[in-house]
Amino acid sequence: MKEIEHPRPHRGRKPIYDMSKTAVAVGAFASAFNADMYKVQMKNRLTDEGFWVEYSAAQLLKPETVKHLQWRNLNGFDVYARPVGWQYILLDDLTRDVLTNLATLRPCMLMETSPDNFQAWLILPEQPADRDTAKAICRELAERFGADLGSAEPDHVGRLPGFTNRKEKHRMANGLFPFVQLHRHEHRVSTFYPFGGAGVLLPERESKPNTAQRRNLGNSTSEQDFGVACGLIRAGRTDDEITAHLMATSPGLDRRKGKYALKYLQKTINNAHKKSIQYSDLQRYRPP
Repeated sequence: MKEIEHPRPHRGRKPIYDMSKTAVAVGAFASAFNADMYKVQMKNRLTDEGFWVEYSAAQLLKPETVKHLQWRNLNGFDVYARPVGWQYILLDDLTRDVLTNLATLRPCMLMETSPDNFQAWLILPEQPADRDTAKAICRELAERFGADLGSAEPDHVGRLPGFTNRKEKHRMANGLFPFVQLHRHEHRVSTFYPFGGAGVLLPERESKPNTAQRRNLGNSTSEQDFGVACGLIRAGRTDDEITAHLMATSPGLDRRKGKYALKYLQKTINNAHKKSIQYSDLQRYRPP
């Protein structure tokens, strides 16, 4: 990636940001995904100027990067971002009345991008095999929760919290623009399994975890196993088929569970059966 210049704000301009709050919001955004790379996009609605750049997680969190994004935002640019990967799903233009039902799928992030307008992100339990599959999943979730279908793309960016929404219609009486507010964030895998649990996805490649991942590996991997089990139950798979699937695909199962692996899988599947009963009631819900 070509290094981009980080220009300084004009002298004498009064800062409208609290640097610590913006940096904390960007850090929270990154921690919710725990991804290796992030795509950041900037667009000026008045000049139609726009560009994007990919940052590693470490680069995104650098103070000079945050300051540069603040400078762009202050000078008319909206700031958007997303983690690189098809397993990250954005739901855009959500209304407040769907948030309770959405919470049952355990999204990793909820933001209010303008008054009573929300964006949410989910991490799929398995990585889609290709872009077309990922797009179909985006549309399935968007249709279910009444989200913007135009944003239902596997590489679509969402707003980065801690920066202002520069749409003119959101300008406040004092002449300023509202900040994108981060309401909830937690690194967790969603319990949603697409297409009713059909086995059309490929398991995400296991990589060497960083320090934060090692600290949370047990919980996040168990949540992934639970989500897969829920999906396979909805697809009509037998317990033996689900057990075989998880034995073959659950990352580091032998290392994590050792001789208790089978008992762990049986408990996971039993809990998934209980959850599937709740899911059958949820399926009846359709947003207006």
